[in-house]
Amino acid sequence: MSEQEQSMQELTQEFQTGQVVQGKITRIDGDNLVIDFGYKEEGVVTKKEWSFASLPAWQDIVTIGEVYDFAILSLNEPPQLSRKATVSALTWENLRHRFEQHEVFTVKILTVVKGGLVADVEGLRAFLPASLVDVKFIQDLSGYINQSIEVVIAEVSEDDKRLILSHKQVKLQEEQLAKLGKFDEFAVGQKVKGTVARLTQFGAFIDLGGVDGLLHISEMSHERIEKPEDVVTPGQEIEVEILRVEKEAGRISLSMKGKKVSAWHAVLDQFQVGAIVEGTVKRLSNFGAFVEVAHGIEGLVHVSQIADKRIAHPSEALSAGDQVMVKILEIKPDEERMALSIREAKKETTRREEKKKVNAFVDKQTTESTSTTIGDLFGDLLRDKFK
Repeated sequence: MSEQEQSMQELTQEFQTGQVVQGKITRIDGDNLVIDFGYKEEGVVTKKEWSFASLPAWQDIVTIGEVYDFAILSLNEPPQLSRKATVSALTWENLRHRFEQHEVFTVKILTVVKGGLVADVEGLRAFLPASLVDVKFIQDLSGYINQSIEVVIAEVSEDDKRLILSHKQVKLQEEQLAKLGKFDEFAVGQKVKGTVARLTQFGAFIDLGGVDGLLHISEMSHERIEKPEDVVTPGQEIEVEILRVEKEAGRISLSMKGKKVSAWHAVLDQFQVGAIVEGTVKRLSNFGAFVEVAHGIEGLVHVSQIADKRIAHPSEALSAGDQVMVKILEIKPDEERMALSIREAKKETTRREEKKKVNAFVDKQTTESTSTTIGDLFGDLLRDKFK
């Protein structure tokens, strides 16, 4: 045996059918890829042996010079190689690891099928449902064909040969990171401009340039308002003050109150505890009635402070718009709260009227006679009171 023949025999013995080898794509030959894997002769890979997924043209999925693992199917001329045959339990284990680590990697979209997109991942057919393609639903997915996109594995099952990808999760992560970075731009007390994005029953969300802040209805005005649309409208540009920044929770709390002086600022100069004042019933709740005693100043009359007898609901005694006399029980300017009582106001008014009546009667009797007895002075008055 010649030295050349012996060398070729040794080289042949290094490669065996079923062996997994590394090979570099050298060229495209019709429907086949030509692979240099260190053998005496280049091998070929058909589309069928490239992936479990259906493939478009080679030019759309591979690049000359790329290196992959291949399994040797046959060493006959030309040697037959398979990338698909390299898929093993280890492949699925690697995919499970990527899934658990939320690893982001790039795939090229091969085609559009009913319900989503198809890509190749390590020789396996991977499905990207339409609902996981983007944050917003995209009706026409054809623009993704032959495009490389970043994905994470949403679901993996070796038993079912199931591999589901998501591009949407990657985009959501990117948006979240961008938002967290925006949070560093805001500080408590800072005044910023924003656009009213949307309204809810409890307030409005304000777009601050990539991140939304909540303007609660209680922070829209020092005056009590019924609904957010009474103050702001979607698309309106407003100036707000940063109340709180909660980066980890992803929340920013806003206020518009700083633009006006609160009516509560000088409430103690206008009202004192124990005073009886007139007010207007603005609205009723299960626990009481809110009464406006001055512009921008409302107090609560608890249901237990409305009448002498027990009532189940304020509506049994009051209606919105009623004019009532109330006694101020408590004032908390910092909390913009005032406790009121209709029941105590009535009692106090009655006591004052009785005292005034007694004083008037005493003055009258004193004027008429200096010899009038105590019984004479109060007899008629007491008889009137208890008859």
